[in-house]
Amino acid sequence: MVDIQTLVQTVSVVIATLSVALGIGMGVVQFRNLVKTRQIQLYMELYNRIMEKELQRYLVEILLLWKWEDTNDFFEKYGPEKNLDEFIKFTLVTTYLENMGLALNENLVDARLVANLIGTTIQGFWEKYEPILIEMRRRWNTPKAMPMTEYLYKEVKRVRPR
Repeated sequence: MVDIQTLVQTVSVVIATLSVALGIGMGVVQFRNLVKTRQIQLYMELYNRIMEKELQRYLVEILLLWKWEDTNDFFEKYGPEKNLDEFIKFTLVTTYLENMGLALNENLVDARLVANLIGTTIQGFWEKYEPILIEMRRRWNTPKAMPMTEYLYKEVKRVRPR
């Protein structure tokens, strides 16, 4: 009788332990699914923003249509002192890229998703505007201006080299 009682107790303990382990495992799976769902939601928000007509227009303008000889020429044509409306377009694009870089830096989105969404745009932007951004940092004494865009560029390039 003692052997059966011990066996029943042992089986009960094993079942309880397995139930707790299974509960923890299910909780981990649900948490991972929640994180993935939130990442997808944020990705879709970023996608929807980049697909807005106004931002698309500004991206096309600054990436394809804006031309300059050197940084001084850029500031003459598009700088805030000379052409505030054009500079605001530039600022709206860079703010979007900064936010995308921040989301990536905080691990809110996956680098591969960002690279697939706008990798070419990010690389094209940084490669075209790096001298301008460096000059902005120098002129306006803001050595840390646009750090997340630079980070975004480096991460996209690492994940998706041209």
